[in-house]
Amino acid sequence: MANKKISCPRGHGRMELKTIERIVNFRGVDVTYETEIYVCSECGLEAATVAQAGETQRAISDAYRKKTNLLTGEEIKKLRGQRGLNQQELADLLKVGVASIKRWETGLIQSKAMDQALRVHLQGDDFTNFSSGNRELSIPRIKLVAREFERRLGRKLLKKTDKMLFVAKYLWYADMLAFRDLGKSMTGAEYAALPYGPQLNNYRDLIDEIKNADERSAEWLTKEEIGVIRKIIKAFPSDQEVYDAAHREAVFQNAPVGVKIPYNAAYELTELSEERNRKIENGMYT
Repeated sequence: MANKKISCPRGHGRMELKTIERIVNFRGVDVTYETEIYVCSECGLEAATVAQAGETQRAISDAYRKKTNLLTGEEIKKLRGQRGLNQQELADLLKVGVASIKRWETGLIQSKAMDQALRVHLQGDDFTNFSSGNRELSIPRIKLVAREFERRLGRKLLKKTDKMLFVAKYLWYADMLAFRDLGKSMTGAEYAALPYGPQLNNYRDLIDEIKNADERSAEWLTKEEIGVIRKIIKAFPSDQEVYDAAHREAVFQNAPVGVKIPYNAAYELTELSEERNRKIENGMYT
């Protein structure tokens, strides 16, 4: 940036251009960033041009994205170039307007769901684990999520003689939607297409482990994960409803029996699509 001649409004002469490191709380996260501003060496007054103010906002945005594991604007631009895509081509892949790509590359913060979609198209399998949903398998967390469904539904799901026929459908939707909307699954579980619907892969070997696990040792559910669970319960308040919905999903119907259902299938779910989620939130589905 050119060193313009800016004078202190208090009459102390020319101000100096300095690079300053600062910490700011942005969206509830403390981030450290660098900014260029003019400073009066005598009175300490600070001033910034319009261009500097824009660069400061961009620096804060990228610092936040780095801290929260989102692609920065420069990273999106660089990866797009490595893939040989122009902005319109990337927009077409993501089914968004080209203006969104431009904004993300120049400072606007993308959602976690869109960041995941960006990584799928720009980094591919180098980033995304489509078997576990970007999370290491946690048996205690499977039980924790199941218990959360039980608590909010007001009924027992993990029964002594049960083969997890219904709870597995709730878990599948929870993991899939968390991957789609938040960037990683809740439990790290793998799922397979079985005759009775999506089920935990090798569930027979896991049932006793899940039932005997101490859910108190699991990583707590986040507010966003609780939100995902609430959406699923609102859409499917009964066991039969979640069972039937899972069977209607094309990603299940098209999968050969016994084959794993990859997490990128989350983007193809129809029973809990983003449009349907909005309708559920607005009370258009009961």
